[in-house]
Amino acid sequence: MVQTTELIKKYQLHEKDTGSTTFQIILLSEEIEKEKSHLAKNKKDIPSKRSLLKKIALRRRFYQYLSKNNPEILQKLQNEPKDLTKFLGIKE
Repeated sequence: MVQTTELIKKYQLHEKDTGSTTFQIILLSEEIEKEKSHLAKNKKDIPSKRSLLKKIALRRRFYQYLSKNNPEILQKLQNEPKDLTKFLGIKE
């Protein structure tokens, strides 16, 4: 799996960038991966499942925002190597 710190450094717009859309997508994707692994072990953890679904919905809204306002950044994310697109949950 790709290191989160490497991804953050790559997609930060400036040094103190913690709120840009791409940054949020990357952080949400990392949290989603952690939730998935947790739910694989704890199938009956309903609050975690709900949290996972909320994070997925939020990430989807960020993708929609990018497609409307900054399609070139979304295209850049989609053209990344396979391991990053798999990590971010982007379908081809």
